[in-house]
Amino acid sequence: MRAAALEARTQRAQPDISAARAAIRSLALNRAVRQGWQAVAGYRPLRTEPGSIELLDDLVDAGVEVLVPVLLSDRDLDWTRWPDASEQPLLGPDAVRAADAVLVPALAVDLTGVRLGRGGGSYDRALARVRSGTTTVALLFDGELVEALPTDPWDVPVQAALLPEGWHDLSG
Repeated sequence: MRAAALEARTQRAQPDISAARAAIRSLALNRAVRQGWQAVAGYRPLRTEPGSIELLDDLVDAGVEVLVPVLLSDRDLDWTRWPDASEQPLLGPDAVRAADAVLVPALAVDLTGVRLGRGGGSYDRALARVRSGTTTVALLFDGELVEALPTDPWDVPVQAALLPEGWHDLSG
């Protein structure tokens, strides 16, 4: 499943990726402002992911503190502030607890919030540290919200999926 999802992303045309990123950016920023998020844990997207650097920058411009992950040697995540993340000090793996929302990368998410990631377990460890009541949302392209995914005992579901078409609250 993971390989098929990654392959599908590499087949997306750049204009489609750009349009999806713009829609997600607008929806996420609107939600952040409406809900008064003061701090967001985001991520630096890969070339074929639906998140965007522009989203991170827009959140900062809106007065939101943005944290981005730093992968540790044991595949856990530490956090640092955006922008200029490479010049900022590491804040520790528990820094994600300060976030009002966590924007989570995913290759797919099912209707109960089970997330298909890249397989390292980094985000499941980070999501286990998130404070109760924090919004956890996977950023996806259209077609990546699916009926069901296999799950393992260590999987931590997300509460929502954000696609270019809109926000989806999940029952997980």
